[in-house]
Amino acid sequence: MGKLLRAVAYRLRQFWRLLTIRTLPAEMWAEVTAVLTLPQQQLFRRLNGADQWHSVQVLRMLRDAGHTHPDLQVAALLHDVGKTRLKVTLWHRTLIVLAQAFVPGRLAAWGEGDPQGWQRPFVVKAQHPAWSAEMAAAVGCTPLALALIRRHQDKLPQTAVSVEDELLRLLQWADDQN
Repeated sequence: MGKLLRAVAYRLRQFWRLLTIRTLPAEMWAEVTAVLTLPQQQLFRRLNGADQWHSVQVLRMLRDAGHTHPDLQVAALLHDVGKTRLKVTLWHRTLIVLAQAFVPGRLAAWGEGDPQGWQRPFVVKAQHPAWSAEMAAAVGCTPLALALIRRHQDKLPQTAVSVEDELLRLLQWADDQN
């Protein structure tokens, strides 16, 4: 029951951010500009205020835990930019959360193919990591940062087998908590 309450509280905070956050405060922008190149900053600006806030929180959590690898920091800020490829409304986000709670086994099937009709939010959820990596490649991200962005929703084995896997595990840990 405790896990369910934490999940509900997280989603309520996320919902509130979606409704209230429009622009990042100056100190958060300073953190973004310290990590990203100008073209990468322009890509980051495509995110809505709540998604920008989320990305900076992911970055902060990693830094606070002592994880400062440059590619990990770039991935923290750009991992969700693919969500900007297609408009995802608050209703779409709510639909995704409800589907994750009640029919999680259907998400993969609904996320395949073209983003048409009611399946659109599920396609964005499933395909945004690949889209994010494509967009990040266009603004000069390193191969390691691109791999982290592309794989940020992948299942990982229990033990990391590479530096990339270890960094990916850290990115997922911070992303899941924000």
